[in-house]
Amino acid sequence: MESVLALKDPSLPGKVVTYYTHGYKNRARLIQAFLTEERDFYARELNIQLPLTVAVLDAKQWERLNILDPYGIPTVTEFPPYVALLPANWSQNHLGMLPPPSQSDPALVRRVHAAGSGWSDIFYQGFDAIIGHEFGHAAARTYGIRPPTHWFDEFLATYFEIAFVRQRREDLQFPVEIFFAINRNYPHPYTSLSDFESRYPLSNTSPTNYAWYQAMFEQRIEQVYSEQGIEFLREVREIFPADKPQTLSNSAVLEQLERICPGFIAWSRMLETTVPTQQ
Repeated sequence: MESVLALKDPSLPGKVVTYYTHGYKNRARLIQAFLTEERDFYARELNIQLPLTVAVLDAKQWERLNILDPYGIPTVTEFPPYVALLPANWSQNHLGMLPPPSQSDPALVRRVHAAGSGWSDIFYQGFDAIIGHEFGHAAARTYGIRPPTHWFDEFLATYFEIAFVRQRREDLQFPVEIFFAINRNYPHPYTSLSDFESRYPLSNTSPTNYAWYQAMFEQRIEQVYSEQGIEFLREVREIFPADKPQTLSNSAVLEQLERICPGFIAWSRMLETTVPTQQ
């Protein structure tokens, strides 16, 4: 927070105070509205009272914060007071996250064009919604969940995002779907949950492989959400409470999750047998 304040940026007051690089006020308003609605949604559904500040920054200001995550990868602080960061301008993102239509799944490209959307526009709308995932990290901790593994921590944060989008943001459902569908076509030299654990955080060393994992988490989340909805989060708090932290193997975590929603073990085996692809 001190580093963000040191930038001396303008801010938008409200439930989610939002700082922004000069020239990006309109974008900051959109991000603030999204996070305010998500915050209010989980306050009603799960009684999560979450203090959150967000900074919408250009590449130069992002670098001044000296954080590990490269520009273009939204992030949130690990401990309160929670501060989330989102890029102010996707054109400054040099991660190579968006392949051109000519190098993408033709069926996916046709779906985007049939919807009357631009290829890059729809992708970055979906990417913007990842700020809901960062909110999810802070919400899970505030709610009292302690994920025993890195992969389930990421899975859970995306669950918060998807549940909110499904419930409250119908306008973003198609962009989010396309965003993750594109991610599933990224190169993925590592595919298993064990690989994810041993190489965490992949977001620094291989952003596209990390994004592929997030897309595979989302695929399973859609299945779980269709069966259990928000109730899944309540059940997870029962088995992984923050006041009783546990050190568990991947297999032990999967066995616990299998009890509350069968299919996790089969899903993990599918990941293990996925054919790796290289950059």
